[in-house]
Amino acid sequence: MRLAVRMENLHPRHPRCGLACVLAVLTSPFILSSTVYAVEAPPVSLSWNANPESNIAGYKLHFGTQSGVYTNVVDVGKTTQTQLPMLQMGSTYYLAVSAYNSAGLEGPRSTEFQVTAATPPAALDTSFALGNGIAAGQASLKWKYPKASQSAVDRFAVYSSEDLKTWTEAARLATSAASSSDSQYLYFEYPYQTTTRPKMFFKVAPRNAFGETN
Repeated sequence: MRLAVRMENLHPRHPRCGLACVLAVLTSPFILSSTVYAVEAPPVSLSWNANPESNIAGYKLHFGTQSGVYTNVVDVGKTTQTQLPMLQMGSTYYLAVSAYNSAGLEGPRSTEFQVTAATPPAALDTSFALGNGIAAGQASLKWKYPKASQSAVDRFAVYSSEDLKTWTEAARLATSAASSSDSQYLYFEYPYQTTTRPKMFFKVAPRNAFGETN
């Protein structure tokens, strides 16, 4: 999944006299590709342009759940890409990046932008099919997903259980693995060998970069 975040031209926020006037010699990091994208763990990564100054020693990522209030600051070192800590599903985070030089002086923060850790909608019409053209000893777990919500999900996790208490991830299906589609829905199938396994229960959990639907 790729969550595009549009950025405006960056400029110092809330300039002040004194120390801030000294720090202003460091420019704000410009977000080159202001894109949040999925990786395995931690699940979200962020990149930006390097500052042009020759004495840049590193960058700091500032973020929090209120605009302009950054309760978390992470020194990411001299790199222009970092992975974010796990974000809480359903919450919106506000982020900005600043640079500091070899003397330890920190420049102004970049323009603030926000990321919402959206919860992907649940799968629809989950069903289990036997017969009707399916080979002997095989069954198929089926579900559908709205095309309008496709961008909100990376993949589907299929869980199985023998007792409805202990669940094991049995498979992962990318949204590109849909067996068919129409104007409104993507349709998915997961095969199940009925002759080699005991009675099983299944559930499907849509997942994106921030987590999955329960």
